[in-house]
Amino acid sequence: MPSPHTSTNNFSTGHVPHAPSPLANTARAVRPAKTEIMRSTLVSRNVTVAGNRTSVRLEPEMWDGLQEICRRERVNMHQICTAVSGQKRAATSLTAAIRVFIMRYFRQAATEDGHNKAGHGYGMAIGINPTRLPSHNPPPLRATGMAAFHKTSFA
Repeated sequence: MPSPHTSTNNFSTGHVPHAPSPLANTARAVRPAKTEIMRSTLVSRNVTVAGNRTSVRLEPEMWDGLQEICRRERVNMHQICTAVSGQKRAATSLTAAIRVFIMRYFRQAATEDGHNKAGHGYGMAIGINPTRLPSHNPPPLRATGMAAFHKTSFA
């Protein structure tokens, strides 16, 4: 058994441990210093789904949207997360299903009048010249709010 102080190189057999790549130093130079690494914009929160505590990571804007839905529907976040969990497909993560739920909730609540007041539909929201966009008439929205939620499954 080799001593912990002996070299791991075995020159008699020609075995030499892998040498560092000549690009290894270059790769380190490209990486930001530890203090410069971007932090995740996701915020983790604990929710209780069907009596089980779990962690969900969402963007702050998604948490704001979920809180607004809770306020509008007069339910708490745990109730909504439990309902979403019960409606999602087995292969879909709870986080992804919550994002889809939030997007669908507000999308179904949007009206043409609201979009017009917000300046939507003219490309201005993404910096496009409105004179170059073709006009279109989106299909009418059907069920809204939590009523629509109960009719669909999520992602």
